[in-house]
Amino acid sequence: MARSIWQRYWPRLIFAIAAAAYYPRFAKPGGLELYSLAGRCLWEQQPLQQCALPFTYPPAFAFVMMPFISLPVTAQTIIWYIISLGCAVICCALSEKIALRMFPGPWDEREIKWLRVVGVLLSLKFILAVYENQAYDLVILPFIVLGTLLLVDRRDAAGGASLAVAAAIKVTPILFLPYLIVRRRFVAALAFFITLIVVSFVQDAFLSPQGSTHGYLMSWINEVAMPSVLEKGATTKNPFWDGANIYNLSLRGALARALYATEYQQYFVQILRGAQLVFVAIVGLLILYSMRLKALLPVEICLLIIAMLMLSPMTSRTHFVNLVFPYFLLTAAWLKDRQTKWLGAIVLLLSFAGCTGIPRDLVPKGFTEFMRDHNDIMLGTLVLIVYLATIIFRPGQWGIGRDTETVETNLARPKTA
Repeated sequence: MARSIWQRYWPRLIFAIAAAAYYPRFAKPGGLELYSLAGRCLWEQQPLQQCALPFTYPPAFAFVMMPFISLPVTAQTIIWYIISLGCAVICCALSEKIALRMFPGPWDEREIKWLRVVGVLLSLKFILAVYENQAYDLVILPFIVLGTLLLVDRRDAAGGASLAVAAAIKVTPILFLPYLIVRRRFVAALAFFITLIVVSFVQDAFLSPQGSTHGYLMSWINEVAMPSVLEKGATTKNPFWDGANIYNLSLRGALARALYATEYQQYFVQILRGAQLVFVAIVGLLILYSMRLKALLPVEICLLIIAMLMLSPMTSRTHFVNLVFPYFLLTAAWLKDRQTKWLGAIVLLLSFAGCTGIPRDLVPKGFTEFMRDHNDIMLGTLVLIVYLATIIFRPGQWGIGRDTETVETNLARPKTA
C-alpha cells in the first residue's frame, strides 16, 4: 500500500518535504514586512512615499496587501509562502503547457520529463531568490503566462485583461500594450487598457492620502515612476535606481557600473538612451518579422519578457524569475530541434553558466566576483535571444508551417504519445 502511494505521488511528496525544509529560510525578515507596511499605510490613508518610502511599487499592490495587516506575522508569512509556492507551480505548469503546444508532433513521457527537469533546473536559482527575499515577482508571472495561453487560444479579452493585471501591480508588463496594438489584437489591447485603468485606480476609489492634492496613483507616477524613467533622481526622495549599484542587473545598471568614475560618466544618459534604442530596435525587428506566423506568438512574449528585464530602471535578481517561461519554451525547442540542437545546447548552457553560475565551492572567489562585476546574469539572459531568433527565422525545422489553419490547430491541440 505504502509503496503504491509512493510510486504514484512521489513528486508531490518530495515537493512537500522540500517546501517544509526550506520554510525556515523563507521565514526570515524580507519583502513581506515592507508589503504589509504599505498595506497598513494605505489603510490609514497615509501617503505611501512618506509612510513607506522604500515601497516603490504601484499602489495597487499595496491595496492587495491590505488583508494581511490584520494577521499575526507568523500567519502572514505562512500564507505568503503558500501563495509563493503555488504561483511557482502554476508558472511551471502553464509554461510547460504552452511549450508543448508551441512545437507540433508527439511528445513521449521521456521528453516531457526532460522538459520539466531542465526547465526547473534552469529556473531554480531565481525561484529560490524570490523565496529568499519574500519577493512578489512570482505572484506577477502567472498573469503573464496565463495571458499568453489565453492569447494563443484566441481568447483575446481575457488574455489582455490578465496581462493588464500584471502591468497594474508591476509596471514593466506595460510593454504588452503596444505589442498587442502592433500585432492587431485590438480586442486584447482594449481589454488590457480598460483593466489597467480599473486596477491601477482601485485604491483611489476607496481611499485618499491625507494632506495630498493627488490620489495614490498620481502621486506614485509623479514621485516614483516618472523620475526613474526620465533619470531625474534629484526630484524624488528615493532614487532607488540611481548610481553604480551592483544589484541593478538591467541595461541601466550595467552601463552605470561600466561608466562609473570614467571620463564618459558625464555622458551616461546619452549612452544609456543609445543602448536602449539599439536593444529596442533588435527586439522590435525580431518581433515584427515573427508576426508573419501566428504560431510564434509565445516566442514574441519571451522577447518582451527579456525586454522588461533589460529596459527597467532597476532589475534585481528576483525579477529574473520571469525567465521561467522562456526557459521552458527554449528547452522544448532544444528537445524538438531537428537541425541546430547543438546551438540550443550551447545557448542554454551559457545562460545557465551566466544566470546560475558555477558553485562557489568549485571556483576561486575572485572568479565569481569577476563574473558578477561583468554582468553575468544580464549576459546569460541576452544570449537567449540567439535561440529565440533561430526559431523565428527557421520555424520549419520545428515543423512550424506557414499555413494559418495548421498552425492554429497545432496550438489548440497538443499531441502526446
